[in-house]
Amino acid sequence: MTVIIPKEVYKTIVAASVRFANTRMPEDDWLEVYGIFIGNIEGEDVIISEAYPITHQEKNPEDIIDKVYWNTEDYESFSIIDDRAFSQGDFTLGWWHSHPGFKVMMSQLDVKTTLSYQQNNPKAVSLVFNPVRLIRQVELPEKKGDPVKQLKNDPGFKIFRLDDVNRGIEASYHEIDYQIEGYESREQMVKQIQKFIIDITNFFPRRDIYERYEKYISDKINELNSKLLGTEEYLKTLVRKGEQHRTQEVLEEQVKDIRKFVAKTFINIENIKDFMNYLEFKERERVIPKVNEILSKWDEKVATLNSKFEELANKF
Repeated sequence: MTVIIPKEVYKTIVAASVRFANTRMPEDDWLEVYGIFIGNIEGEDVIISEAYPITHQEKNPEDIIDKVYWNTEDYESFSIIDDRAFSQGDFTLGWWHSHPGFKVMMSQLDVKTTLSYQQNNPKAVSLVFNPVRLIRQVELPEKKGDPVKQLKNDPGFKIFRLDDVNRGIEASYHEIDYQIEGYESREQMVKQIQKFIIDITNFFPRRDIYERYEKYISDKINELNSKLLGTEEYLKTLVRKGEQHRTQEVLEEQVKDIRKFVAKTFINIENIKDFMNYLEFKERERVIPKVNEILSKWDEKVATLNSKFEELANKF
């Protein structure tokens, strides 16, 4: 039995998990993330087509162990996803969740959750992902004092199945094989995903998402305005100094610099748009339109850029 994982499914798990556990926040604030798999069965293989983030851990001081608290929106998400999958001939294939900063294994609660999936679908699987394992390429010990095992080109997760569902929550479990598609090699995969994690950390906040993107766009527009104003002042200075013959050359260089800045910002904005695919399902209908509205302010600003360049060229 092999689990087939497309590149975008893998990126979804990584992005949704890193959003709630990354270097921009204290480790004590790291939260687990939970989602489900949709796909189909081909022979003995599990073919995953979608990974949906559903919810994240909410820490309750009264809890002795970490728990998952599902709300009405989460159950509605399950229903919508199931209906959508069924209409396409697919179905739920199990679940995935993160263990940020600790060993990739299944707790008793994880076994209980996996049991519910395997009872409904004997081929169901459970994937456990740890971003630290992927970033540092180490297998964390089960308890303090145990040695850390060095890894190489590890994707940061393992996939498990219960040995015998008839044993209920006492069931043992084992690892199963998987294949991640879309990469030329494991080495390439790890390098690309580690860079992806940096982008997620910087541009996919877990809270205050509107404020963060508003500030980013505002800062970039202000920076662009500053570059345009600086270019015009530079050209005025050349004219005052009697060096008007240099204005065309200087303008061309300044335009080139500004276009590089715009291109780099455009890449970041396109990444932000892509990151909306990694929101929890219940967030998407509410968050995506608002984020698109915020990002459109940059498009509106850039749309006037060529006119501004022409204005400067005619003026000087």
